[in-house]
Parts: sequence; C-alpha cells; structure tokens
Amino acid sequence: MQPMIEAVMKRSFLVVVSILLILGWGGMSAYKMEHDYLPPINNSTLMISVRADNYQAAQVKASLAGVMEQAVSNMNGLESVETSSFNGGLLCSLYFPFQYDMDKAEDEVTQAMSGLTFPSGVDKPLVTRVSTSSFPMMRISLAGQSDQTDENGLRTSLQKELVNQLKSVPGVSEIRVTGGGNNGFAVTIRMKDLEKMGFTLDDVKRSLASSGTDFPQGKIVSSQMTIPVRVTGWGVSAQDLGETRIQGSDGKTIPLSAVAEVSPSMVDLQTISRMDGKPSVILDVLKSPSSNITDVSKRVHQRIHELQGTLPSGIQLSIPFDHAEDIQASLKGLIREGLLGCLFSMLSVLLFLRNVRATVLIAISLPICLLATTALLKGMGISLNILTVSGLVVAMGRVVDDSIVIVDNMYRRIQESDRKVYLHHLAGAVREMLPAIVSSTATTIVVFLPILLVGGIVQSSFASFAWTVVIALIVSLLVSIVVIPALAHLWWKDFRMNARTAEPLVNRILQWAFPRKKWVVGLVVVIFIGTIAQAIFLPVNFLPASGPGAISIKVALPEKSSGQAVDIEVKRVEDLLKSDPQIATFSATIGSSFIPMFDDVFDEGGGWIQSSKEANLIANLEANANLDTVVTELNKKLWNLDSAARFTVTNRNIAGDDSLLKIVITGASANELDTVALKIRNKLAFVPGLSVEGAENDTESGPAYHLALNEDQIKRNGIKVEDILNRIQPYVSQGTRIYTAVGDQRIPLIINTDLDTTSKQSGKDVLALLSGETFQSKDGHTISLKQLTSLAPNNELSVYRDRDGQPFAVVTANIVSNDVEKVTSQTQSLLEELTLPRGVSYSFGGISGQVQQMIMEMAIALSISVILVLLIVSTVFRGWKAPLSVLVCIPLSVIGSVWGLVVFGMQWNLAAFIGILMLVGIVVTNGIVLVDKIERNMASGMIPEEAILQGTMSRVRPILMTAFTTILTLLPLALSSRTDTVISQTLGVVVVGGMLSSTFISLIVIPVIYKWMHKNLG
Repeated sequence: MQPMIEAVMKRSFLVVVSILLILGWGGMSAYKMEHDYLPPINNSTLMISVRADNYQAAQVKASLAGVMEQAVSNMNGLESVETSSFNGGLLCSLYFPFQYDMDKAEDEVTQAMSGLTFPSGVDKPLVTRVSTSSFPMMRISLAGQSDQTDENGLRTSLQKELVNQLKSVPGVSEIRVTGGGNNGFAVTIRMKDLEKMGFTLDDVKRSLASSGTDFPQGKIVSSQMTIPVRVTGWGVSAQDLGETRIQGSDGKTIPLSAVAEVSPSMVDLQTISRMDGKPSVILDVLKSPSSNITDVSKRVHQRIHELQGTLPSGIQLSIPFDHAEDIQASLKGLIREGLLGCLFSMLSVLLFLRNVRATVLIAISLPICLLATTALLKGMGISLNILTVSGLVVAMGRVVDDSIVIVDNMYRRIQESDRKVYLHHLAGAVREMLPAIVSSTATTIVVFLPILLVGGIVQSSFASFAWTVVIALIVSLLVSIVVIPALAHLWWKDFRMNARTAEPLVNRILQWAFPRKKWVVGLVVVIFIGTIAQAIFLPVNFLPASGPGAISIKVALPEKSSGQAVDIEVKRVEDLLKSDPQIATFSATIGSSFIPMFDDVFDEGGGWIQSSKEANLIANLEANANLDTVVTELNKKLWNLDSAARFTVTNRNIAGDDSLLKIVITGASANELDTVALKIRNKLAFVPGLSVEGAENDTESGPAYHLALNEDQIKRNGIKVEDILNRIQPYVSQGTRIYTAVGDQRIPLIINTDLDTTSKQSGKDVLALLSGETFQSKDGHTISLKQLTSLAPNNELSVYRDRDGQPFAVVTANIVSNDVEKVTSQTQSLLEELTLPRGVSYSFGGISGQVQQMIMEMAIALSISVILVLLIVSTVFRGWKAPLSVLVCIPLSVIGSVWGLVVFGMQWNLAAFIGILMLVGIVVTNGIVLVDKIERNMASGMIPEEAILQGTMSRVRPILMTAFTTILTLLPLALSSRTDTVISQTLGVVVVGGMLSSTFISLIVIPVIYKWMHKNLG
C-alpha cells in the first residue's frame, strides 16, 4: 500500500488538476441541481372519493361500496381495501406495499374507475394520491378589504380569471380553489302555481336540462375564398331563462316565469373562506413533480405582479406562504451556519496545530468533499432540499476527521525524523493510520445502512439525508488518503509546527484515575442510570415542532346542522380572535370540497374527507405573544359560549400539522362496534391533552328519516304511487343542480322550491306540511299523506366502515399536548379498564401509530447499526477486550444527548433518533483511534499501563481536534433559533451533546476499563 501512496504523492500536479476539475463539476452541479422543499416521498395508499349528496350511509354502502371493491379486487399489488360509506358519499382507501410503483397503481385504478357506471345523483369517482408533490408549494389569498366588496364577483368571475392565468404558468400542475363558486341562476319554483298549471317538478327539470340554444358555426364558401364564421355575443339573463318553455307530459307548454322566480346566483359554493373576517378566496398552487420549485415560484410571482394592476379597487392579493422562499431562507441559513461552524472548527485546528499550511490543508478537504458529494447526488437524481442540505452541514463536522488524523500522524513522523520531510515518512504515516481511518469511516457509514434498508417512515423521510452523509464520508476518506498526502508533499518542503498538546494534563488525570478505577466507573454508571431515567420522562413526538406562533381552531357541529348554523358559530369565533390583541391575522375555511385532506405524507389511509358541518380556523400570533397563554385564554372564552358546537384549539407546533390520534375497533358487527366507539369516546373525555371528535353527535338524534309507503292503504284507496312520489319529490329536491346550454357555455342552475317560505308563513315545519299533503281516493274522500305513509327517524349508522369486507369503527381525537407518547399511554391505560364485548379488539393509528412505528423502526435500525459496528470493530481488533472498550463510547454519548434535549426543552422525535443513530458511528471513531494505538503499543512489547498511557497521550490531540471540529461545526446549528431548521437543530443538539460527553468521558473511561481488563498482565 505504501508504494501506491508514494506514487500518488509524486504526481501532485495531477492531483491538483483533478481537484480543480472536481470543484468545477461540483459547482456546476450545485447550480443546476433541482431545488425542492422536501425529497419526493409517496404514501403507499390511493384514495377514491365519490360524492353522492342525496344518499344516506346505508344506501352508499349497498349501492356504491360493493361496486368499488369489486372493481379493484384484482388490482396488482393491492394488499388491503378500506371503505367508509357516510351520508353524502364514499371514501375508499387502497393499500399497496410501501415501495410499490404508485404511478402505475394510480393509472390502473383510474382506468378501472372509468369503466364504472353509477346511478343518477352520484358524481364521478376522484382518484387521489398523497406525495410531497400533493402539497401546495404556494398559497395565494384573494381577499376583499371593505364591506362594499362584491363577494359574488370575488368568488366567481375574479377568481376564475386568476386561476386561468396561474394555470398557464409553466411548471404549475394544479390550482386548488377554496371559497370559490360559479356564476349561475337560482330557480325557485312556486309549488302552488306549478300544481295549478298541471305540471310537475320533473317537467321543469327535464325541460331546463334539454333546453338550450345552439349558435351556428361553419364556413362561408365563395368562388374566391373560404371564411370561417362563428356566431357569438349573446349572453344569458334571468329574463331569458324565464322565457324558457316548460313542457308537460301532455305536450302543453308554459314559460318558466309562470311557475318560478329566476335570479342570478352563485352556485357550487362548497366552501367559504375568510381572511380576518372578510370574504376571501384561497388558491393553492401545486407544481409538477419534475419542476424546480424556485423557478416556478419566480414565474408565479411575476404573473401575480402583472395581475395586481388589473384587480378591482378594494381587492387585495397576498401570499400567506411560499415554500420556495422558505427553502431559499432555509438553505441560506443552513449554509451560513455550516460555514460559520467550519470557520470555528478550522480555528480550533489552527489553535491545536499552530501551523497555517496544515490548517489550510485540512480546510481544503471541505469544499472538495461537499462539491463532489453534490455532484454525485445530482447524478443520482436527488434534489437539493432541506434534508440534503442538513446532511451536508452535518457531514461538514465529520469529513475533516480523517484528514486531521492523517495530518497529525504526519506531524509525529516528521518530529521523529528531526523535522525533516521525507516522502517515505509521509507515506508511512498515511499507511499506519489506514486501518484506523478506514474502520472509523466504515463504522460511521454502516449506521446509515439501516436507514436505507429498514423501510417505512424512517427510510422515506431520511433516505436522501443518509445518502448525503454516506457519500460525503466516502469522498472524505479518499481525500485523506490521496489529496492530503499529495498536497503535504507539495507544500511541506520546510516544515515548522509548534502544535499544542494536552498530554501532561491527560497523564495527570489518568495517573489519578488508575488507582480509583472502581470509583470512576461507578460514578459514570450512576450518571448513565440517571440519564436513562431522565430520557424516559422526555416527551415523545413524531416530527419536531414546526415553529412558534400559530394555533388551529376546529369548529364541529352535529350532522343535522345547516351550513348557515356553522357560519354563525365561525363568526362568533372570529369576533373573539378580532378582539384579542395577541392575534396578528387569522383565516377561516367552512364546509367541504369533498377532496381528501391530509396533514402530512404519512397520514394513515392517505387522508380523510372533511365534514360539511365543520370549519377550521388558523390564527397567527404576534411576535411577542405567549402561545400557551393564548391557547388557555381562548379555550376559556370558547367554553363560555352557549353553543351546540364543539371547539378544539390545537397548538400547531406540537407535531407539524398532524396531531390526530386514531383508535381502530374491530371484531363485531357495525352496530356493536358503534356502541363500543360511543363508550370509548365517553371515556376519552377524561384524558388530559385530548379532544375527542364526533362527541357533538353523541347526544343528538339522527338527522335522517324513513318515509315508508303503506301499500295496503294506497291500493285500498285507489291512489297511484306516481302521484304520491310526485308530491314528495319537491320536498327532497332543494338545491338540485342541473345545467342548461347556451352556445358552448354550460350554465349551472340551482332548483329550489318555495316550501320553506310556505312553512314559515303557515307556522308549520316542513315535515308537517309534507304529512298534510292530500289526495283524492277512488270513492271521492280526501286522504292525507300521513294516512298513506309512516315517517320515523332513521336509526341507521351515519358511517359504515369495512376493511376487506369486515366492519370496523374508528374513534378520533386531537392531541393538544406536546407529549404524544404520554397521551397515548394514558389512553391505553384507560381503555384497558373497559370491558369490551367478546372478540372486540382495538389498535392505535394516526400520529400515535406513527410514533409507535417510528420507535419500532428506529429500535431495529439502532440494533442493526450496533451489530454492524461491532462486526467492523471485531474485524479490526483481535479478541473481545478491544472491541468492548471501543463500544463503551456509545452509551457515554447518550449522556450528553439526553441532557442537551433537556436543557433546550426538546423532545424525542424522528430527528433526535436519527441523531442518536449518527452518534453510534461518529463516537466510535474516537475509540478506534485510541484503542488502535494502545493495541499497537502492546503488540510492540510495552507493559499494559505504559501502553495505555503512551497510546492515550499520543492520540489525545487528534481525538480532541476531531471532536472539536465536529462540535464547533454543528454548534451554530444547535443554537439556531430559526424555525425552518428545526430538524437540523434537533440533530445538532443531539450530536453536539453526545460528542461532548463521549469525548471527555471516554478519554478517561476507556483507558481505565482497558487497564482493568489487563490487570493480570504485568
């Protein structure tokens, strides 16, 4: 090996040229690399949503769920199917293996859905997939600023124009609109006039749907030319629609105005949005997966700037968030903190070595490693995102370690040769340290292999992070073996170095510690036990907090509530937020667009359909506001409201946006499971930090009714069933939507009746009016509908859930505590006290399930990492004593990590566990370098105590230098208070704390343990 190293060192110019090429390649790659907020992550679930407004849950289950399950049953790779049939629609979740090709699955499912036919009143199925590209990259708010704002114009024509403009921007794949509607007409049928004229509601619907005006288009051809002609310029007015002829079953026609009022109206308004209490429309911009987020953001901003001048007065266009700006700020911040850390670490090296050339030599390895890593990442198709940049910053603290060890050993060799620089001395120094640096780098690399292999949440989240660190470490090893020796041979013709050392201090400490081995080890064990006890009581969460200053308020009303009732309750909450000086801005969204919603890409089942009787508000706090105080005070104010609504205030910093706990109940019939779910909801009301969903419906009777025809009475009285159905039809037709055509335009119409007005005028409710409808029997008697039918509340379930044909129920609750694991444990304890029916069981899902899955996957990854590290160490060292001494570094690192989390008020979460995993590989490096020298000394014939002392003192400087470079590189990141580096900050705290405790304690404990294990040797 040494001849090869010497051959490379003799070709220093070739090495320099290669360095310049690598730097140029890396720089171009970094410039051209795709930017994104997060790496591409796919949820392995597909969702199919079907809207059926007039269908009840039992009908949906009977008519739609089975058809859907049959259509997808033979799908390739399909593992499980879940259906949720509820009043108004169906949500079907298709589960595939985690690494399955979801593009292929989505195409197959979409094709299967296109071949299905559904009954009238059922919308086409919508296939949705959750991935990082499913989340909006930018949110645009179009809001009125005064009470005189034309709300209809804002929500219809203005938002449509803006949406069309934004859709034409290259790279934009979709614009999701919240609070938008369409221009149309409301047709209110006067039922008495309709009946008097001898027409039915079906006559009106059929005539309007089939009416329309076709404008001619074609070509005028003459002997000289051909001229394309298209007739346009005629709009549609309420008066025009009023003149539409309605044709009855007998051929008789009347104008629509004879039986109805027609007025312009906003239709298809499924959701209502407001900003600070004023009407607004929210436009979420989604980019295509292959587009660069920065480029798309620039184009959208440019288009918005062009549109600003065309907006009517009183309309404001704003951007509540833009992930492109977030990622730019995050990247700049991470790079700034990384460079600051590198500066600190190089100052540390300079302080130890007292030689500028040696310091520059080590510093050169940083840009080489980072730019070469960037180039390789681009070649692998990995984007520059928050996690890859975090990986680069974390790698900065480790990539110089091998170079430091090589340079320090070169210095020692030169000292031993009377400060004369000889080629074979430098090559020999490199060869001597090869086993140590290769094995130490290998141990750091192998701890990341489980992340790439374990699958699940960990692999999806941190695969790009792991690849970044692994590639950087491999490059750093090559740099230390090839580049550092070649440049040292080129520069160190006249070597002068007055390196500082801590050898005398370490010698005195070890001389004191050796006679007190039991006390030293005992003290460390006590500290370790205390640390583990403290670690157990730390809060556990899935993801780190998303940053301060935001709360969510959910408003849920019973199912039978009207949309107007929900709006009234939301306005009461808005009034509270307006009067609170600690609230800066707030927004509200009411209703449901029937598009599946999701908090993060790991949402179980892919997502959910929001109820139309729910509203969500987000309040952003002033900079100096205390979030916990605001939440407490707001909860008190909401509690004092006299309302049928259930309010849930959630700290959005607890776990990003996801704070939902799910309890899945199986093992019985749907009705039995619903009873168990009710019992569990009542129990969970006593769990602190938990707000149970669906409780607002537990004390309410079902909103649905059965109207059963009495066949005997109808036949006995000689009444036609068609007459009865025609009389009932108007009562169930409120809000029916149909379309009429004018030219190439489809004009939406909403059909209503005046029955509600009649009810109010008569003082009777609508059900009483329906019961009072009368018919003539065959013998001339008048008989009411009440005598021909029976009307009773529908006690069927409002939701039917099935998994692979077996029923299940779900209880959901929002966790409003920052310790998900503690709340889950309390819930588990409470559920264990319940006596469940025979065969019924439950399991946890939602964020609780994610936390449990994360803990399991990280436990597996950590176990595999320790085994791989042990395998490598055992390969380097003979016997069991040396490997055991090296592995002592791992538990010692936990001490600093845990107390770092305690001091900074952090939690155990995915980022913290990744930090612990990293430490397993990093801290072992110091142990390998130390034990390697001790083993060499003993192999040369030294007695154990002399070998341990000399080996420790000779390695104390490189160990301290490598430790300090890692610590100082990550220190700015660990101390950062910026909210967009929260994952990196958690990693920084864990790694810095672990390095501090492991380095200083291991320099004492490893020699002591080594001496203890060799006490029988003279």
